[in-house]
Amino acid sequence: MVKYIIKRILMLIPVIFGITLFIYVIMSLAPGDPATLILGPDATYEEILAKREELGLNDPILVRYFKYMAGVLHGDFGISWYNEYDVMGEFLNRIPNTLLLGLLSNAIVILVGIPLGIIAAVKQNGVIDYCTLVLAMLFSSMPAFWFGLMAQIFFCLNLGWFPATGAESLKHFILPAVTLASASLAGQVRLTRTSMLEVNKLDYVRTARAKGCSESRIVIRHVLRNGLLPVVTSIGAHIATIVGGAIVTESVFAIPGVASLMINAVKIRDVPVVMGVIVVISVFVGVVNLLVDLLYAVIDPRVKLGS
Repeated sequence: MVKYIIKRILMLIPVIFGITLFIYVIMSLAPGDPATLILGPDATYEEILAKREELGLNDPILVRYFKYMAGVLHGDFGISWYNEYDVMGEFLNRIPNTLLLGLLSNAIVILVGIPLGIIAAVKQNGVIDYCTLVLAMLFSSMPAFWFGLMAQIFFCLNLGWFPATGAESLKHFILPAVTLASASLAGQVRLTRTSMLEVNKLDYVRTARAKGCSESRIVIRHVLRNGLLPVVTSIGAHIATIVGGAIVTESVFAIPGVASLMINAVKIRDVPVVMGVIVVISVFVGVVNLLVDLLYAVIDPRVKLGS
């Protein structure tokens, strides 16, 4: 297992370099001159040239990229071109809000989605099954921005139960977490139900029933455990999007998180901020995928980590 972990970590290195190089080239080749955007239309030609030299924009793209990555390896993620704040410092200030929103969202998906999917599979073609599928289709068809706006109007303005915007307390994160979890919750319910039904038709499950095992033991010991692999994959994918997947939700509820930081930086081509966030997201996604693979072996011992 140790060799497998080391191998996956080594494989993560070229992936990070490939993603960051791709993003850096796109940001560098985008229309417009960052120096002109920073100084404004009233800047003189000499001032623009001086600013380009200060930002290192006169160097070739690959030279600038490798200089930036060399700084990252030493813990220097750069300074914002526009607001002149330390990128890592601003990231660390915002990441608690994003992590809290993501953890609450994942908790809703796991604690609600998996049990509903199990119940729908056990009660197949029953009233609970049909109601669950209808709700899942309803939630999956609603865009996050529309769902968030409707939730703000109903629960914040009409009922006054929750604050509409901000991130001052845990109460501010309840509606955003539900909004972020809505589409994933619907998918989790359907995936869990489908996985459970597929395993429920296998020979060893019928054999267990023929031997007289109780239905609860069959569901928990045989069907649920063997049907969890695709469910774990889905949960891992959702967890991997915690850092960068809440752009719409953070914008609707005015939460100062990492996703809103990145989207605002993209709008003004603030390359150091965008690259800093991308590097962290790449590492985070790689680590989550590694943990999901290791969890496979815990759930199903037949999984060979070396393969």
